Amino acid sequence: MPAAAGTETIVLARADQPRAHRPTLERLKREAASSGRPLEEVVKRFATRMAATASPKPTDFEGYDPAVTDPDVTIDGIPYAELIDLRTIAKSEGISYAEAIDRFGSQSSNSRVIDQLNAEFPDEISGVGYVGEHRGLRIGFKGPIPARAVELARTLPMEVTLIGGKGFSADDLRLAQDTVVSWLRSRPEVATMTAYPDEETGQVKVTVQPKVMPGDAEEFKRGLRLPRLDNPHITIEVTLSAEPIAVRSQ
Repeated sequence: MPAAAGTETIVLARADQPRAHRPTLERLKREAASSGRPLEEVVKRFATRMAATASPKPTDFEGYDPAVTDPDVTIDGIPYAELIDLRTIAKSEGISYAEAIDRFGSQSSNSRVIDQLNAEFPDEISGVGYVGEHRGLRIGFKGPIPARAVELARTLPMEVTLIGGKGFSADDLRLAQDTVVSWLRSRPEVATMTAYPDEETGQVKVTVQPKVMPGDAEEFKRGLRLPRLDNPHITIEVTLSAEPIAVRSQ
């Protein structure tokens, strides 16, 4: 459907996308609930049994961890090592382990689809990013949304928003960033600086530490005489900082 600024948007609603199929983990959740044991413990015990069955390596020593000795152990397609990582994510996000699995457990399979999109459309992808606390994915394209991209997006177990007609690719944005960084490194009034590309807005966002903080920030920015970019869909945003930042000007 048409969207603002000459772009097009296709939204693949969560209800119409495939559900993650995790019968073993669902069974382990029920086992944890009925036994009163933490899900983390139930999952580890199950992974240990899997490793003991599948591997000739000893598993009965103190401190045995299948994520270390048998990294190939998977549960419902999720490597056990990733399930360990999800415990850390659950703590950092302040959510339950079960919710962390539900929300983040598809990242490996999602990454394979994202890699395929980048491989098939290297000159068209303008950016791919999770939104809504990893409950959705947003994919941008320089030109029209390819039908093949929609086909791949339909395999993801989450809402996917595809946006076409953004006017720039991720490579265009990185090239613009390199141009801006190279220019600012040559400016004698710049002490340190850092820059990153914003794939959502098409901006190269730059933070500059002047050697001497100016009284008029806007006049200082104009004095930088930033290069004119070839792509009119990409803009530059400059912020001044009195504190040193990552990259030192040369």
